[in-house]
Amino acid sequence: MSVPKKRKEVHRDQPTQIQIRWKPLELLGVLTFLNDNFDLWRENHQKACSDAIKETNINRNEQAIYTKINSMIKALEEYFETGRKSNSCAAMWDDDNSKIYDLVKEMYDKTKGGEKKESEKETPNCTSDGDDVVMNNINMTTINIDVPQIPFTIDMVDKIYNEQIQNYDRLVEINRNIIKKKNKEVRDLHEQITHRQTELIELIQKANNILDELKKFTGESSKSPMM
Repeated sequence: MSVPKKRKEVHRDQPTQIQIRWKPLELLGVLTFLNDNFDLWRENHQKACSDAIKETNINRNEQAIYTKINSMIKALEEYFETGRKSNSCAAMWDDDNSKIYDLVKEMYDKTKGGEKKESEKETPNCTSDGDDVVMNNINMTTINIDVPQIPFTIDMVDKIYNEQIQNYDRLVEINRNIIKKKNKEVRDLHEQITHRQTELIELIQKANNILDELKKFTGESSKSPMM
């Protein structure tokens, strides 16, 4: 009886994916595009990421972009809640890349604003005492009016304040330097005037001495005997 031969298994190497670190310019390009087209991002993440690739011409796929942007928004939310800065989003906390933080925060604010509006639309209207109330279309329209979102945050106010303080300090320093420069110019001119005044006094004294000598010479000549 023959023994069936076992099929030889061939192990093929699986392609490995090398995770390439995001560069600040890549993040700036993608975040700027998504902020400018946030409605598209909110409605269709995949389409927004695909269009971002075409617009910025970066070597990333839709999933990589979505994962990165979503993780940055989540990291910022965690920072606001706990004060902890995620190490996976180091570029966002770098002072040299403050624009990245601003763009992520802009997307975070827009996301939270959209969630708040959806929550308000889904919340049923009910009376305080539980009585049935018949409401007409006019009343419903009045209740569903969206409240505008506050256009600034405490962080934004603090940032503007610090920028104004820095601008004021720069102006003070510039004015101080101008005053020092003008003061030096005045002192130099005073020294020049004093020096020239001394020279002028010496010249006048020299001229007077010569005049005195001339007078003496003229006087002696007039007293000589006549021939």
